[in-house]
Amino acid sequence: MKLFVHPSSQNKHTLQSVLRRGLSRLACAVMLLMGAPLAWADNYKVNVDAPKEVKSILDTYLDIVRYRTREDIRDEYLDYLVDQTPEQVASLLATMGYFDVRTEVSEDNKNSSVKDAEKPNITVKVTLGQRVVVDSAKLEVQGLIKEQDPKRVGTLEFDWSLQEDEPFTQNEWSLSKTLLLRKIQSEAYAAARFVDTQAFIEPEKKTAKLSAKLDSGPYFTLGEIEATGLRRYPVKIVNNVNVIKVGEAYNRNKLLNLQKRLQDLPYFSSVLVDVGQNPDEAELAPIKVQVVELPTQNFNGLVGYGTDAGFRTNVQYSHYNVFKRGWIFDSRYDWEQKQRTGTLSLSTPQNANHYQWSVVGKTELDRTVDPNTNTAQIGLHYSRKLEHASISYDLDYFNSKLGDLRSHATVFGVSWAKNKVDDPSFPRKGYAIEASVGGALKSLASSATFLRAYGRFRYFIPFKKDDSLLLRAEAGAVVTKDTLYNVPSSLLFYAGGSSSIRGYAYQSIGNTYRNSSSSVLPGQFLATASAEYTHWFNKSWGAAVFYDVGTVSNDLTNFGLYHGAGAGVRWRSPVGPIHFDLAYGYPRKKLAPHISIGILF
Repeated sequence: MKLFVHPSSQNKHTLQSVLRRGLSRLACAVMLLMGAPLAWADNYKVNVDAPKEVKSILDTYLDIVRYRTREDIRDEYLDYLVDQTPEQVASLLATMGYFDVRTEVSEDNKNSSVKDAEKPNITVKVTLGQRVVVDSAKLEVQGLIKEQDPKRVGTLEFDWSLQEDEPFTQNEWSLSKTLLLRKIQSEAYAAARFVDTQAFIEPEKKTAKLSAKLDSGPYFTLGEIEATGLRRYPVKIVNNVNVIKVGEAYNRNKLLNLQKRLQDLPYFSSVLVDVGQNPDEAELAPIKVQVVELPTQNFNGLVGYGTDAGFRTNVQYSHYNVFKRGWIFDSRYDWEQKQRTGTLSLSTPQNANHYQWSVVGKTELDRTVDPNTNTAQIGLHYSRKLEHASISYDLDYFNSKLGDLRSHATVFGVSWAKNKVDDPSFPRKGYAIEASVGGALKSLASSATFLRAYGRFRYFIPFKKDDSLLLRAEAGAVVTKDTLYNVPSSLLFYAGGSSSIRGYAYQSIGNTYRNSSSSVLPGQFLATASAEYTHWFNKSWGAAVFYDVGTVSNDLTNFGLYHGAGAGVRWRSPVGPIHFDLAYGYPRKKLAPHISIGILF
């Protein structure tokens, strides 16, 4: 990069010389003071009197400010710092586009020594001249891209961030080149580079003429994966996750997506995916995947609390290389005050079509409702998980006990989910959706013939700088001609709780059990909706207001709506988002607290 300053009657120095002398003086000062210990008390006082747009940078980088606490400062060192301050100010502010700066350094108690009780008081007064603005910003794109993608060349030239009549700063000049290079390197032209950049400054006119020449280099296509770091696991674990086809144009986002997909696997502690930028390897450039493996076994547990289920804890044991083929075994037991859940699963790695098989066994005792429910489940799943979406084909057998009601079913189903939010931990923009449909036949090991459908949708809308609006809706239905409670209770619906209708206890909204006002049965139909607005006071704390509404019913023509409205506190804690809500439920006409940890999709 070349940067020129045209001489004027007011300023005979080039920017290079100003910066060079500034660096030389800085090095000299460092050599003078190197190795000196720090002291808490100031040896002299400094007041920087400058416009607010430049004061912070002067307070941070001026040597006379930074060195005031060094205990080895002597009078001759202080004189040196005072003498060099005007030129150092000029060097610093030139990078911000100010080339006509006047600096006055004055000393009260001039005859005082740094050792005197009345220490020197130094004032640095800075007067800014007119700021340099961009007069022209020319970009010339060279190389193969001009022939293969002239439209993209026009877009790059149009989108260049530097515009005429904008203030010139060294930071903006550097950033604009970095962003431009990143844009062209992100797709197809990984070896693109600047062959020349110039900034010609005319202090007298207060203008800057900018120019840059960018060479696209060759057109990159992607080849086979070259994996390193694999010791325990077969290379097909990496290859089968890859959705990039050999011969595709280089795309940085596709490489980052591959890196994320590999990082989401339980096998690796770190993953780095990249291609070289050697122009000679542009055709079918190998995708270099470097991994660091995790141990093959893992044991962990946690303790928590939520208003829905009370205090809870769980323990989990996993083995990630069963049969030395990368099969995954998971076992988990969740203990809650009102629930007990045990889960076992065995899964294969993804195959070449990105599908995997899983066998799952689960047992659950739920005491959050009266009557209690007890459900056992065993299932075979064939699922595929891509970047933002997943699909699963399921065969599950359920055996349920609801009070003294028993039921069982063999269910064939399919489920689908898509999650596109800006931040999985703290979403402000995007959506998450899931849907499932399944059914059973009485003639195939089921106590009822039925069809079940369920869907859930969340939409995050950003407002202002940090605020957001969350819109949520869910609906479910079970259609059967048999007695409803011959359908396993875990396939029917409840409402109420932190992720449903606040103002009501977890799963407290359903149908009455044998005319008992205190007992609740799950229902045939479910519908809920919610709107929640969150305002953030800072990066950690925020407040929310919300309104929830919905119902569970066995009759679509005769049902009552349940409402919940309230406010809450939001905390972005080190362990994830924590919500504290207080909601008023109607027609219940009572306040209910709700505590939840995490984002519930």
